[in-house]
Amino acid sequence: MVLIQVAVLSNDPRLVEALRASGLKAGPVGLEALDRSAHGESAPAALVVDVREQSQLPAGLAAFRKRYPGTGVVLVASTLEPRLMLEAMRAGVSECVQEPLTTQALDEAVRRVIVDNLPEQIGQVIAFVGAKGGVGTTTVAVNTAATFAKIVDGEVLLIDLHLGHGDAALFLGVEPRFSVVDALENAHRVDESFFRGLVEKTKAGLDLLGSSDRIGQGVDAMRVRALLDFAVRKYRFTVLDVPRSDVTMLDALEGAAAVVVITSQELSSLRSASRLATTLRSRYGAPRVKAVINRFDRKSEIAHADVERVIGDSVKHVIPSDYRAAVEALNLGRPVALEPGPLADAFRSLASDLGGLRKPSGPRSGMLGRLAFRRA
Repeated sequence: MVLIQVAVLSNDPRLVEALRASGLKAGPVGLEALDRSAHGESAPAALVVDVREQSQLPAGLAAFRKRYPGTGVVLVASTLEPRLMLEAMRAGVSECVQEPLTTQALDEAVRRVIVDNLPEQIGQVIAFVGAKGGVGTTTVAVNTAATFAKIVDGEVLLIDLHLGHGDAALFLGVEPRFSVVDALENAHRVDESFFRGLVEKTKAGLDLLGSSDRIGQGVDAMRVRALLDFAVRKYRFTVLDVPRSDVTMLDALEGAAAVVVITSQELSSLRSASRLATTLRSRYGAPRVKAVINRFDRKSEIAHADVERVIGDSVKHVIPSDYRAAVEALNLGRPVALEPGPLADAFRSLASDLGGLRKPSGPRSGMLGRLAFRRA
């Protein structure tokens, strides 16, 4: 399965280059392709038609749309003249982009028509961001992903978005051959076969796209979005361990079903969590931004209610403090969520809530079974 196939009908090679640079799998197509039969061919997800030179639609466009009703069409024009717009509407054009042309405008138009024509997506992206270093964000992300893999049908992916020296692989006891840097550098060619070679299967039952051992160069948000576009169509749950210091990564989370801020009961952590939560709410909307207290201590001078007051929202989930169990799990490379106990119960509750999963009836000590899935 190809991630995103974008056919480009244009004499300007820069259009293809711009789309590939933004992480889309794009390629040029000739006029004769619009007249070929659809039999035996896979339809592209989108068609970009450049009419800046002739200011009129190609003759075969309307017939192409009839043969490929699931393909969105983006028109690139010098100016949006009323006559041209009317013809475009009749031919089934979905989006129009005019000069001055920018990579961002073209990328956004293509992605809109692709999303509009996709079947209902079943995958969800859950992102975890730490209020500050050392609050246990990777611990929560890894164990939530492991819990998803344990209690639901369907594949689960964990992506360590730290471009260099992330720790998710340590928590899972694996040494990945490839990393998230390899995926982002090749975002334009990611398909199922290629991606299968990048991810690492783990004993916890989830796939890992780990961090690199080298410090990766910065990447643009469009490549991260392209990677997540693929993941959401392939995996039931995609869990992200997001570095709070990387603005690019924070800018790429608009597709996330939930963005979870991890904090502790330390004053400095709470202050950072408040600022971060406020920023994320303004960017992605308050309903999608959650907060979780990690290493929760009931005897702390900063109580649960104090955390909620500082964060500015209710904090539904807390992860109890159990240093010995957490360290032992890390040393063994086996998520603590896979062993019975208070930590596993907390992660099960968190995962069920974030994933929109119905909790099982009956006592908590009984057989967990499989949780019924519903859309969040």
